[in-house]
Amino acid sequence: MVQLDCLEKPLASVYGRYGKFVARHPIPFLIFPVLITIILGIGMIYLDKTTDIEELFTPRNGEAKDERDVVESLFVSGNNLTVNRLTTLGRYGRMIIVAKDGGDILRDNILAELHELRGVVQNISIIDENKKLTFDDICLQWLGECNRNEFFLIFPDGATRNEINFTYPMYNNAFIGSTFGGVEFESDTDIVSTAIAIQLNFYLRVGDAIADKWEDKFLETIESFDGRLIDVYRYTSRSIEQELENASDEVFASFAIAFTIIINFAIWTSIRLDNVQNKPWLALMGVASAGLAVVSAFGLLMYCGVPFIDIVASTPILILSIGVDDMFIMISSWRKTNVRAPVDERMGEAMSEAALSITITSVTDALAFGVGVLAVFPSVQIFCAYTGVAVLFDYLYQVTFFAACMAISGKRENANRHYGTCLRVRPMDESPSKFYAICCSGGPSRKTSADTREESPHAVMVFFRDFFGPFVTHPATKVVAVIIYLAYIGVSIWGITELQQGLQLRNLALDDSYVEPYYDLEERYFKEYGPIVFVVFPEELNVLEPEINDKFMTILETFEKSEFTYGENFTDCWLRSFMGFLDVRNISSSNTDLLDVLRNEFLVNPSFERFSMDVVFGADGAILASRCLVTTEDINTSNRERDMMINMRDIADQSNYNITVYHPAFIIFDQYTAVLSNTLQNLGIALGAMLLVALIFIPQPICSVWVVFCILSIETGVIGFMSHWDVSLDSISMINLILCIGFSVDFSAHIAYTFTVSEGSTKNERIIKTLYSLGMPILQGALSTVVGIAVLSSSNGYIFRIFFKTLFLVIMLGLLHSMFFLPILLTLLGGGSKSGTVAVTSKTDSKKESASGSPHTNAYQNGAYDVRE
Repeated sequence: MVQLDCLEKPLASVYGRYGKFVARHPIPFLIFPVLITIILGIGMIYLDKTTDIEELFTPRNGEAKDERDVVESLFVSGNNLTVNRLTTLGRYGRMIIVAKDGGDILRDNILAELHELRGVVQNISIIDENKKLTFDDICLQWLGECNRNEFFLIFPDGATRNEINFTYPMYNNAFIGSTFGGVEFESDTDIVSTAIAIQLNFYLRVGDAIADKWEDKFLETIESFDGRLIDVYRYTSRSIEQELENASDEVFASFAIAFTIIINFAIWTSIRLDNVQNKPWLALMGVASAGLAVVSAFGLLMYCGVPFIDIVASTPILILSIGVDDMFIMISSWRKTNVRAPVDERMGEAMSEAALSITITSVTDALAFGVGVLAVFPSVQIFCAYTGVAVLFDYLYQVTFFAACMAISGKRENANRHYGTCLRVRPMDESPSKFYAICCSGGPSRKTSADTREESPHAVMVFFRDFFGPFVTHPATKVVAVIIYLAYIGVSIWGITELQQGLQLRNLALDDSYVEPYYDLEERYFKEYGPIVFVVFPEELNVLEPEINDKFMTILETFEKSEFTYGENFTDCWLRSFMGFLDVRNISSSNTDLLDVLRNEFLVNPSFERFSMDVVFGADGAILASRCLVTTEDINTSNRERDMMINMRDIADQSNYNITVYHPAFIIFDQYTAVLSNTLQNLGIALGAMLLVALIFIPQPICSVWVVFCILSIETGVIGFMSHWDVSLDSISMINLILCIGFSVDFSAHIAYTFTVSEGSTKNERIIKTLYSLGMPILQGALSTVVGIAVLSSSNGYIFRIFFKTLFLVIMLGLLHSMFFLPILLTLLGGGSKSGTVAVTSKTDSKKESASGSPHTNAYQNGAYDVRE
């Protein structure tokens, strides 16, 4: 069997010498990490928090951003245009109104209350630079007037239902599909008889500062509005950003509980009945080490100007979990050393084993998050930057600060001092009383031999050695494991095929937010008609020439015949209207200057004046660019949003002209086209990096391959079971999938590395020794994370529920692989022993080793000490 231990052996030797040095000089390794943390922590005063949805959750290289640049370079933008020609989603306050009894919203008494509500909104006032501004002062205008809601144009103040008959979704050449919802018609007509819901929009033309004030006042006003007959549900252009910030504030208490649980778990699982070998304070220092890492990383990145986002608030839990896992590994290695040996020798032996193991997992964790920085989603990049740097600091402080704490604790144990009082105490067999034995005594008996271990094996370690290990290595278990694994992969792949893609903005709000019922009503009543998409011809074309005109109209009809759009009756196109205008006016195109008619008659006609926003003329009067507006239908799911956008772009690409299609919502929809490919790309790069690191650090190449196989298998399971657990693939879950790589490596790499360096006559014996050595610390690390994040399972925030679900999945599947699938795989297809020789152990030696629990054969010295009462 090929061995690649050219790096593993030297590193183990270096760590061994380093451990001895730390044991002899612990104080500098305590002080310098604290000083570094204080210096870097000052950088947190430069906290730059952002909640901008477009900036964080849309791809940096999104195609829609280029499309927006094209549109804005050609057409009028700003504060003098109609709402459906905005090139951004704009600033606005929005309402959906339904009757309290759930009935028709068009009853006369309700109409009167709707006008009352409009008056309340239009009278909202804010103060800016000592000026009182109302809605009419800051509204988005067209031709000097506010863009009015179509509802109030149909039903002016004082109008009764019997006086008004109107058609739907077009009325007087205006589209009103987004104004009325739950519409029913008079028999065999398109005249509306009843409607269940009304949507009103109040768009603003002002900058962010004034718009922020007005929107906040709008939300307060509508919340306090007590309708007699109607219920009003509100929303603004900043609602999601505000709710995203509220979500992190709401979950803060949950994180505090999670921290407390993990800290207590770490401490209590380190407590033993032996008052000398107890390590609660050492466990607390392990937690403190992770805390120092978080402060250092956050401070450093804030010094560098990296913005802070709410999801980064979960980083401390992750680093605490990783740090606690590393701590358990180091303590486990310490426990396998001999209590009679000097502290520096024990530290050297423990560090040579544990430090290399946590180096592998720390490097792979950092690489996984480093790959995440390459993602196209800024939210993923920022999260991975913070978490990746924190992982590096955690590793640095584990092998310095915590190693120094372990050395100091070792010196206390070597002097047989009580873990709480630090007073010297008697061993258990020399206790003068039962009370003394319970509260004071501890440490090894002076009557034991020189190779006595620090303590008898923990019951959990005995379980892994005497019960679970033999169970896993039994031939029947291996057969059953293959069947279970095939079923697991099958269910996972099935889930992947059902996986939804894309982040729904409503998921960024809390479950009990005012946003939720608004979105529910919008999906129920206002999804029949989708975004009105720009079809832009950004070229100088004489579309008034019959031949070019025909081609233009043919392309437009292709859009209108798409499965995602309504027909020509719902298209607002200047050229089609102009051709009809010429027919009505009986103007011949053969002997008339049509450009002159277009500019001086058609576009100044009040019925067609809106089209002046859709035609761009050059200095010579030629048409440089133009656009038409096409209405889409039934865009009610994320997959439908993605498919509609792709279809529109495909039609544009297949034409012979440089056509651009665009709607402001495409900026958000672009995530659907990027999230899958970017996730697969990042996972592929990360897996390649994991394989390289495993080949470097793990002596046997075949074991490195199995580690990467386990990572891939765990990721497959996480993605598949995400779908079964109603989790979509979006930028939030993408963060968690990158996170999962790190946790997957932690489980598998520890097992594979220890298996390769263990000696035994058979692979079964080596895997039993591996489980005996690592089963307990891995189980401790996994359980500490699970019990800590359990409080997030009932969170009102989607982001943090997804965090719980994906982390829970990776922990459980990681345990399944590291404790069951991987051990069986290694016994079947793992490499030989590290030394390449077969170690034959006699029954006597086996009993001796079983009693001591130590596979090591270091030369130990007697550790005589004085015991004083």
